[in-house]
Amino acid sequence: MASPFFKRPALGGMATLGSLYDARSDTFLPQALFKEFPLSVVEEKPNNHLDAYISKAVTFHQKLVELGISPELGASILAGLVPVSDCGLYLIDQRRHLDHFAQSSLHYSITTVEEHLNLAASGIKELLLTDVLTTTKATHVVVGVSWGAQFIVTAYAEAPEPDHISRLQHCLDDDFQSLKLAALDTNGTVEPAPNRRQQEDREIFKGCTLSVFNNALDGEPITPVSAESLTSLVGKLRGRLSATNNGRGNPVQYTLVPLSLLAFFNLVDVHTASIIRQPNAKYLDFFIQSLDEWADAQQHFNRFAARCERFSTALPPDQVRFIMSQPRLVQSTELSFKSCYGTALQAFRDGKGTEEQLHTLLMNARNHKLSPGSLRAMMNDSKRLEFAENLCHLGATYLGYGSPMLSTILLCKSHEDTFVLNFSFSSLQTPEGHETIDLFRELLCGNKNKKSLMLAVDCDAVGQLLDKVYICHYRNGRVVVEDLLEHRKVLMSNCTMQYDSDALDRSITTKPVRRRPVKVSCPNTACDQSLRCQWICASCCSLVEYGHVDDWLYCDCGATPFYRWTFKCQDQRHGTNWSPYDRSTLAQLLDELKPFDELNILILGETGVGKSTWINAFANYLQFGALQDAIEAEALKCLIPFSFSTQLKDESDASGRFVQKDIRMGISQDEHDGARGQSATQSTNVYTVDIDQTRVRLIDTPGIGDTRGLSQDKKNMADILAVLRKYKTLHGILILLKPNASRLTVMFRFCIKELLTQLHRNAATNIVFGFTNTRGSNYKPGDTFKPLETLLNNYKTVKLGLYEHNVYCFDSESFRYLAARKKGVDMGLFEDNARSWDYSVAECRRLLDYLKVLEPHNVRSTVNLNETRDIIVKLTEPMARITQKIASSIAANHDAIMELRTAELSRDELVKSLYVQRDTVESYEVGQPRTVCTHRRCVEVRSGVQGTNETTVVYKTMCHKPCYLKEIHVKRNTKGHEGLKKCASMGPNGFCNVCNHNYMDHMHIYYDYRSRTYKFQDKTVANDLLKRGTELELKQKAIDIKKKAIEEYKLEYAQVQEATIQFGFFLKRHAIEPYNDATVEYVDHLINQERLKVDSGGRKDALENLEKYRAEHLEKVEALSKAIASGDTDYQLLDDQGVREQVDRLYSLPHFGEDLERIVKINEKAVEASFREKSYNISLGSHWKSQSHNRFDVLCEEEFPNLPRNGNTWGSGRRAAGDAVEQVMEQALEWMTDKVRTFNWPRLIGSAALERRGL
Repeated sequence: MASPFFKRPALGGMATLGSLYDARSDTFLPQALFKEFPLSVVEEKPNNHLDAYISKAVTFHQKLVELGISPELGASILAGLVPVSDCGLYLIDQRRHLDHFAQSSLHYSITTVEEHLNLAASGIKELLLTDVLTTTKATHVVVGVSWGAQFIVTAYAEAPEPDHISRLQHCLDDDFQSLKLAALDTNGTVEPAPNRRQQEDREIFKGCTLSVFNNALDGEPITPVSAESLTSLVGKLRGRLSATNNGRGNPVQYTLVPLSLLAFFNLVDVHTASIIRQPNAKYLDFFIQSLDEWADAQQHFNRFAARCERFSTALPPDQVRFIMSQPRLVQSTELSFKSCYGTALQAFRDGKGTEEQLHTLLMNARNHKLSPGSLRAMMNDSKRLEFAENLCHLGATYLGYGSPMLSTILLCKSHEDTFVLNFSFSSLQTPEGHETIDLFRELLCGNKNKKSLMLAVDCDAVGQLLDKVYICHYRNGRVVVEDLLEHRKVLMSNCTMQYDSDALDRSITTKPVRRRPVKVSCPNTACDQSLRCQWICASCCSLVEYGHVDDWLYCDCGATPFYRWTFKCQDQRHGTNWSPYDRSTLAQLLDELKPFDELNILILGETGVGKSTWINAFANYLQFGALQDAIEAEALKCLIPFSFSTQLKDESDASGRFVQKDIRMGISQDEHDGARGQSATQSTNVYTVDIDQTRVRLIDTPGIGDTRGLSQDKKNMADILAVLRKYKTLHGILILLKPNASRLTVMFRFCIKELLTQLHRNAATNIVFGFTNTRGSNYKPGDTFKPLETLLNNYKTVKLGLYEHNVYCFDSESFRYLAARKKGVDMGLFEDNARSWDYSVAECRRLLDYLKVLEPHNVRSTVNLNETRDIIVKLTEPMARITQKIASSIAANHDAIMELRTAELSRDELVKSLYVQRDTVESYEVGQPRTVCTHRRCVEVRSGVQGTNETTVVYKTMCHKPCYLKEIHVKRNTKGHEGLKKCASMGPNGFCNVCNHNYMDHMHIYYDYRSRTYKFQDKTVANDLLKRGTELELKQKAIDIKKKAIEEYKLEYAQVQEATIQFGFFLKRHAIEPYNDATVEYVDHLINQERLKVDSGGRKDALENLEKYRAEHLEKVEALSKAIASGDTDYQLLDDQGVREQVDRLYSLPHFGEDLERIVKINEKAVEASFREKSYNISLGSHWKSQSHNRFDVLCEEEFPNLPRNGNTWGSGRRAAGDAVEQVMEQALEWMTDKVRTFNWPRLIGSAALERRGL
């Protein structure tokens, strides 16, 4: 039988013997059962007891158990029915032991005296106030009180770093163990432990917060103390006890009995006693558990909300505002739930409620929109915020929602070096992502002095598509290293050279086409001097190459004099130092370098056929002989960004629904990835790969049938020809097709027709056909064969056909399979893809072997016509400028004549007037290309420039300097070009972030113009006239020489104007893209500038002359057009040779010819297109090296087994044969000459190739 007595901790509640108690609400009532304190029936006895223990309790449930509180009382306390104070505050403290916190508590209690009521004592009934039982809701009475002291010391410490938590908890445990020993020591023999904590432990312990709960003892309040003086706290606690109630202390525990027990002693009538009931324990436990879950979720959510406020740029603004509004709602919801549950619990105990009501309340709370589960769901982005917090704590600046643009920050140039982590949260989860983040943290830890600017760009927030995490290194706003992790990996596996940064010229963006790779031994004498290493740059990881035509070494960083480099090879004996070369020794070695054989391959095809994918696959075929080798490698080679989609079964969907997965690879500013139907290649680019002694150039072109329309196709063709002009020979023209086209599209026919129109007919022998994705057609041309054969048969003047030697069947699906595997997606069918890989590797090798023995096509025969076009385009602006200045010179001399006729001039003034004035213009480079604003608020008209009366327009606002948009993207010196939208200074709405004007008001310039005025005397003026001539004679002579100059100027004016019109008709006749009159377009630009000058108070002469010139130009163009349309045979249009002769005549003009030629040369230098040949340092796989001897090598070994060789191979192609012949002994040369007649040539290059050469 259970005892009717039960004990209840005081928890701050004050009561005395005889106090009444209501068990329905678990509260002490203000009434007492006795009329006065019954000393006569009170028994008191000393009970000196000491207890101390360390607790790790953090939840309500754990604390209730440790304090000996029943679930019934605990539920009342947590529901707010019972007011608590003093030690009771410990119970409702909601701070939880989070992952980054250490926590510990000491419970220290001292019992001094116990008091009890003797219910069997005589006379006790007369002391009772029985009427009070009818006016109160009492259920119990206090019959015992335990006196003493109770202390709870709690410490919470936040670890500054995650790896400090265990050490922090260990320190806390040590301190509390010392506190416990001191508390249990009644004699004072235990000395406080000496403070031997290391300085590092002191630092991590600084964030410790202590709380002291006690049972309201007398004395000064005990404030939280430092963790290092915990042991001194024991003396203070004991002192508080001695000062309270003469050492008795305060109540720490009460003993209560139900009023019904008093009836047993005949003290009260049993009918006056109230009987209560308690709900099933599961409803009480469920309530306490719910509050524990709610408290835990709230603490995490509040921390999450605080992080949202501190790192608001990591989440969308609407989400941040929503989260910030929730903590107050959660708190009010929890209080409402507690209140409702307390009311229902009290009603049930009083017999007025049901357990079903309690159950309903609990279920409603569990399913509430702000329940613990819902709060946790709102914290899905907690890892994102933790990531942002960690980076910012280490010193990074987080760029996310609402942050300034990266380009804006880089323009400020507050730091010389800037490291930018570009990431999306999904890409962080990959192994490469973890590796990149570790590197970024390493950089942050090494940047304690804030010398570099560290930025973390959340690409999800800024709307940038990203396929991998990477760190980009900028120096003074320019990219130094695009992917720092890859850069470091390359450095670890290659011999590297390092330039003197002071000697680097970054402005040199072009490289000599005939440059030669640096292959020399390491200058460190400890290294193997017989090994000729291939060297890469330690900064950009590109191949270091010797210009050969100059004394510079080139890499992707720029150009540096050859003697300003140091070397470090991979020989283990080298050590960590960089070794220099003797200048003269290195110069000699560089001069002796042999150039690579060249193999230039132009790759053409319709948009979407897979040109860029094929190039990427080709680079990987070089390195990996088998698909499994490529899968096991760290990363695939990605020369060009690309993307594709595949469909997979959703494993989480029981119905087997398919979902689409997008695979993206590569990073570049110049390329799209082919997603959403766009052509992946946006301009013609050249990628070089070195295979043994051959430099293979893969010339990647925009797709024919560009998604931007036919006009873009024609622009693309012009771009292709502009790139080809850089090379002397073209070895192969690879036309890629799909194997499943039963009908050739109009676009394909356009491709073939346009190609054969633009290239010389002898290029047809270098055309080969490649078919992509041929696995489905059993590695054959498939349905495309017949319509292609029919199309090729239409060309009778050249021999085009489909033969074994010029048809190659590839399958890029195996490369796509590899790319998907690198992204964690398995597309299945590994065996099929492995066979596809093997076949494609073999086809690539066969293609190169064939192209090596073909007679290369002379590119010059292709681009002559286009060079003529280029000359005319370069002359357009200078001719318009010169025409303007000729008109200005005519006007100036005419004004001088009028002055001579009307003004009274002295002899000295007349002598000085014996001159001719010539106004001209010169161009000058602006240093670096830049985007300027031409809006009237951003320009200034200045007069008196260089001591003249000339006014000029000055662009005050340099919106982007330098701007590296290529000329293929934006037309130079043209206001409002569409390509300006791509400038880094432009926002997504087309308005400039610097000046806030529209892109239509901006212009991209490489050079600018400045006016010059020259005055020179006529050499025909005799000295006799100067000395003895009359004033009238001097005046007439001055007028005559000016009239003569005016006539000559007018003649040159007419010649330039006529040439302008002739050139315009030539362009119109031979234009690849729709022709616009560039002269009119540029004159309109000059007119707008002159109007600005006039608005600022300048003269109208120049404006009027330009408007007159424009009208004359249009009139003559119209007249010539009519003459040609009517068949006027008297007028002949210029041909290619005629244009060149006309240019020579313009440059020979006596007054303005040299000026015009000078302007063209300066402009040509300023706008020289950036060299778009990208070298890739690819390590050839053993499969390629072992079989890299082409058919020439194999046959040489078979036919001439005794012929000495130079090195390990015969070389490649005809040049290698020549090299071998030059290096063998005289005897071997004679022997080879005899044997060449019996050489198996058909086996080497094929019978068909011999027939074409008439052999």
